Amino acid sequence: MTVNNPLTMPYPWWYEMYQRIRLAPWWFSYKIGLSKQALLQDKIIDLAQEVGIQDLWAKSVVNFAITEFSKKGLGPDYYGYHNIDHELEATYFTLLVAEGLSRRLSRDDLYYLFLAALFHDFDPLKDFDRPNEDSVEWFLRNNKRIVRFVEYVGLSLDIVVAMIYRTAFPFKGEVKERALRKMDELFTSAGIPEGDPRREHYMWLGWIVSIAERVAGYAMKDYNGSMELAMKNAHALGWHPSIINREAVKYFNSMLEEERDMLDLILSAVPVEYRERFYRNVNAFKEAYARELEAREMIRQGLIGFAINVERNGHCSDSCIASLLRLHKLLPLPLRMSDDLFISTLKRDDTLLITLRGVYNGKGGSKGGNEGEGDGCGILGYSKGGPLELYRLRRGTKDENRGRRNTIYLEPISIDYAYWGANGGHLLRYSFILEAKRRGYRFLTAYAHRSVIEERIAKGEPIEVVCKYDPDRFDYYRYDLSRVDEDSLAREIGYMLRGS
Repeated sequence: MTVNNPLTMPYPWWYEMYQRIRLAPWWFSYKIGLSKQALLQDKIIDLAQEVGIQDLWAKSVVNFAITEFSKKGLGPDYYGYHNIDHELEATYFTLLVAEGLSRRLSRDDLYYLFLAALFHDFDPLKDFDRPNEDSVEWFLRNNKRIVRFVEYVGLSLDIVVAMIYRTAFPFKGEVKERALRKMDELFTSAGIPEGDPRREHYMWLGWIVSIAERVAGYAMKDYNGSMELAMKNAHALGWHPSIINREAVKYFNSMLEEERDMLDLILSAVPVEYRERFYRNVNAFKEAYARELEAREMIRQGLIGFAINVERNGHCSDSCIASLLRLHKLLPLPLRMSDDLFISTLKRDDTLLITLRGVYNGKGGSKGGNEGEGDGCGILGYSKGGPLELYRLRRGTKDENRGRRNTIYLEPISIDYAYWGANGGHLLRYSFILEAKRRGYRFLTAYAHRSVIEERIAKGEPIEVVCKYDPDRFDYYRYDLSRVDEDSLAREIGYMLRGS
């Protein structure tokens, strides 16, 4: 039976109180200044004060935004790109830009930039992860506290909303035409007549926010953090991992080619460390894509093949554990568990662990970043899981089979970046299904993007969706192992291995 996602259900009177209780541990760490959001909030408030924004007002607005996003399920446990962390990073980076361009900005400009950046994705009941500017406008106009925040500093909400429409992406074609029509209407409503140079100025400010919010995460994080952002964005768009590097390169190239003047202006306005980190990450994505293409070509030529191993529980050496832990850390939060918990599960007798290893010129090798690591050599990916009862499921997921000991849970599969799109994920999943069937499990459950689940169902896989989640569409499904033909699946795996 499909269970409605609590994030999209009408809220009962007690729901927000429940959310406060459920988030109490995080809320406590946030209030005493230990959470990631609290630390970034403090940096935003300090920087806002430096550029001339009232610190108490800024603190109230940021605190309100963090609270609202968290209560609506878009806080630290949300698997999606457009969450509260993205809003805070965009706001901080926009203020860095504003500080660097302060001579060209008025007092009101600073406040407009602050508000537009902080609320550009404020769509708590969105149906999918990408923001909808119409919904953002509706929430801003219908939230009394936001209206009061804007009025308190003497600004126009129409102008704030107009700047947010300028962040629509990609700003071309029908998207651009519609955004421009809305902006014209909003400027008129704000009392700015056609031909008034203020219209162009506020469009320019909106363009600053648009570039800043797209650059922020990649300028503030290292490569691993940037890849996590790219993976979350790919998930939100329903992309297969095999195209993440390719699309990331296209994404950066479009900014470098089509918006170069504004990008240069923004990066020249921020401290050099952010500019250097951004370009370092851009180059890292290009190099990752080049390695991916090289690996695919070697596979095509038969220079690299794959092998599947069902590992003996509790017999992983230190080098093997190190290889698996490295791969585990490639998963974006909140998919991955703590390092200690991950290592402890490797030692359980009831853990099912399957590894994907590289075979080079017919011999075991040490590629994929695992050179010289003993029996950890050549581990390019893994699939791993265990009895459902051992796992804490996502909020809102209720499985009727919990406690019956008939279901195995499949954790997120991890593969080295260079081998995305080379059928390694299919090999690991099919091998896990086959081994789970052989071990006597009746069902397999896991989380996956809705489009992936729908594609598998269309291919005839015995899957039912147990719980749907919007807006990130990271749904919980059940696979009926009793309908698996072991011989047919084993032949399919063998065919894929020979093809690799």
